[in-house]
Amino acid sequence: MQLMTLQRDRRLRWPRVEAALLVAPLLLGLSLLLLWPLAILALRSIGVGGEGLSFATYRAVLAEPRYWQVLGNTALLALASTIGALLLCTPAALYLEQPGASGRRVLAVLLTIPLSLPGIVIGFFVILFFGRTGVATDLAEAALGRRVPPLAYTFWGMLLGYIYFQIPRVVLVLRGAAAAIDPDTLDAARTLGASPWRVYTAVVFPALRPALLGAASLSMATAFGAFGTAATLSRSYRVLPLEIAAAFTERFAPELAATLSVLLALLTAALLWSVGALGAERRFADEENR
Repeated sequence: MQLMTLQRDRRLRWPRVEAALLVAPLLLGLSLLLLWPLAILALRSIGVGGEGLSFATYRAVLAEPRYWQVLGNTALLALASTIGALLLCTPAALYLEQPGASGRRVLAVLLTIPLSLPGIVIGFFVILFFGRTGVATDLAEAALGRRVPPLAYTFWGMLLGYIYFQIPRVVLVLRGAAAAIDPDTLDAARTLGASPWRVYTAVVFPALRPALLGAASLSMATAFGAFGTAATLSRSYRVLPLEIAAAFTERFAPELAATLSVLLALLTAALLWSVGALGAERRFADEENR
């Protein structure tokens, strides 16, 4: 136990001066492009620079059932799309890192294409298939003999768009972890008589667990802040980024928009912090059990 602790401490011991110089540009850019605008929004949300300091906007938002409904919609969509992306991308990442897999380069390109597409284009793709005159809608009408409601403008249509948007982000995180799995360990497990399911549950998924947590946190954070796909597909299903945009453009209520933006930033930060703490705790527990 003491030997492992010393090894871990040795790995974490970096030259402080060199590390500070390397991270200084990132911290400067982060302060200028993220922390400073967030501070301005936070001050604007409590009325600094206006008639006086007040938390009335926060009280009004927290007391309004409609905003709680919007928050619930956003959280449900983020959670469902994250689960869907993980279920689809985990087998794909394992296949892409399997030696000799046929078509892996083509599949890798196809899975990363959504990175170059804005959310509005992805929403348009969903409309082409599941809109009022979409391919799937027309096929369902021909099969059932009656007009069916379009799926594109419902929760399920938005869910499809969000999953498509998150696929490359999740795949890129999981591919690195899948490539690090030692093939000799898998061969040893099979030699000892482990079934394929046992190999996955005892070897593969524990090795992927940190990457799964990281991919889940990235996917959730992306879904909470996604705007283009929601703006294209949303009709009655409202999410928090749409409410922020509406407060700025339709109602011209900058204090309300700033308040909602701060709440969204705090919620996303808390989510990322919680997932990161959970991942660190599990890594520490795994190292102690070795």
